[in-house]
Amino acid sequence: MNLGSRLVFVVLIVMIVPMLTPTEISPAVRVTAASNCDGGDFVTPNFNKTVERLAKIPNVFNYDNEFYERENRRGQNSDEDKENYEPVEYDGPEETWMTWEPKNDLSLLREDFQTTMLIGEDAVGTLRVNLDHERRTTICVTIETTNSSYDPSADVYLMTNSQYDRYTAAYDVSHGAWGWGHRDADDVLSDISPEWRSFEVAGWNTYRDSHQYEDVKEVSFSLSLDGPETSTSLFGGESKQYFNIVIDNTNNSHRNDALPETTIAAYVSVVSEERTTILPNWTVSIVCCGLMMATLVVPIIMNKRYMEAGLSLTSENKQVGQGLVPSLEQNSE
Repeated sequence: MNLGSRLVFVVLIVMIVPMLTPTEISPAVRVTAASNCDGGDFVTPNFNKTVERLAKIPNVFNYDNEFYERENRRGQNSDEDKENYEPVEYDGPEETWMTWEPKNDLSLLREDFQTTMLIGEDAVGTLRVNLDHERRTTICVTIETTNSSYDPSADVYLMTNSQYDRYTAAYDVSHGAWGWGHRDADDVLSDISPEWRSFEVAGWNTYRDSHQYEDVKEVSFSLSLDGPETSTSLFGGESKQYFNIVIDNTNNSHRNDALPETTIAAYVSVVSEERTTILPNWTVSIVCCGLMMATLVVPIIMNKRYMEAGLSLTSENKQVGQGLVPSLEQNSE
């Protein structure tokens, strides 16, 4: 096999293999949460130093009810409004301080930890961490119930701070904030592609559009960052981004999410380990450009060798000897 044939064979293999690979392969595997987090050297989380505990509950930002009460005092609400008005009463396991935005300067997460979050029905529990781009982080979540009459599932998301702000805003809107009323955006967002959902009031995305695991009882996934995660604003400012491990026990704006049934207990394990090999970001560009250049160069090389083969036979007058040019012999009489 000559050099040109080998190059063609390699290029064909590179182009055909991705098409034959199953599309359901994912860097995140839905398996038993304990299996991927076994062997961790777990310590007690250092809250407000390396980990923050946050929560969203239905009656925190109920501006719609506040607006109603203000208008009711002014006597501007109709009898129909009075009949439709139902104050939100939530009695869940979350504490009030969990609903505040602490804004602590978190240290890089370099230790393994385990914790349990009790999350009430129609509420959201969140762990905020500062991931180290020089380490590989594995996150395992197991959902269990506090009521044996139910077998609940939940949604697990990974978001940056900017994405989490969009998510919490959508949560507030769906629970009546800013006068929107209780809004179900399942049908609205289902026909919108992920890259355009941020333009919808109730639209939000997860990190890399892939770290969303909906209607699950347990999940395990790993993450390695290319570099420190930052966000650039419209006016050029840059801000550091933390990561939020979100356990959703509410009916959010996604169509295939889990429906809340009861209070759940989420067991979260986070394992941080050193990365053995860290390739520079420019290696991706080299590989992609190399493959594209190979697809252009291989036909040129093949054509050149083909033309040279014909010219060599012509110059050496070997066409007849090689049987490449037919000849007609005539008998002389």
